[in-house]
Amino acid sequence: MLLEAPRFALPETLGEALAARAERPEAVVVAGGTEVMPDLLWRNRTAAGFLSLRRVAALRGTATDGGELVIGAGTPVAALTTAPDGGLRAAASSLGTPLVRTEATIGGNVVSALPYRNLLPTLLASGATLELTSATGTRVVPFDGFVTAPGVTGLREGELLTAVRLPVHVGFADYAKVGRRNAQFVATVSAAVVSRDGVARLAFGNAGPTPLRSDAVDTAATALLDGRATPADLRATVAAAVDPPEDTVASAEYRRHALGVLAVRLVTRAAVDAGLGS
Repeated sequence: MLLEAPRFALPETLGEALAARAERPEAVVVAGGTEVMPDLLWRNRTAAGFLSLRRVAALRGTATDGGELVIGAGTPVAALTTAPDGGLRAAASSLGTPLVRTEATIGGNVVSALPYRNLLPTLLASGATLELTSATGTRVVPFDGFVTAPGVTGLREGELLTAVRLPVHVGFADYAKVGRRNAQFVATVSAAVVSRDGVARLAFGNAGPTPLRSDAVDTAATALLDGRATPADLRATVAAAVDPPEDTVASAEYRRHALGVLAVRLVTRAAVDAGLGS
């Protein structure tokens, strides 16, 4: 048996979920289960109990609030494949299989906090913020800095991630990744770009222990966008900024090279979209 008589909470409202979170801090929070259940099966983790958010309708769906797109943390990734943000749409569309996208949630992808997760570079490039809610209230924090180490976040005791907020960009946004095959694979490396008003902002996945961005890279990307720099300049800047892992999938050298390639590819797409290149 993987578990012996686990305690299980199945709230239907956010208030019930927060109360259960406070009462059962040891329980594993689960929504779609695409992260938690394989870990249990492979015995990578144990669980004294579960807090399922599956029935909390308030955590699902999207809305606009001023100039922001607000996405409930329990929203399935499948619903993001038609998102207005091009980077989020591309990242969601390349995540797993149709079945996985139906079950996986944006909140689970964020809180898993692993550097190769699809959605994380898009949130970092977009300047996303997170709503973190507990029984005492809600705080809004930047996604930049929320992931502090692989699998570790800035969530405090008793908090749940309840929503992700992205600026509604009038510009270009995209995402690309490299992996061992073209479907159903974990990203060897990934990158996202947002280009608006002549300024490019890049973010990377599996380029270090946490999702990564760099002011120096953004400066080089913007220079390439408007023709003041070359692709080689951007690749060199990316290579200096990243610190990718080395494992059985790929060497750090390969990842560093691939990240530079993705950066140039995405900025070139942004330039074409803006009518600045071909």
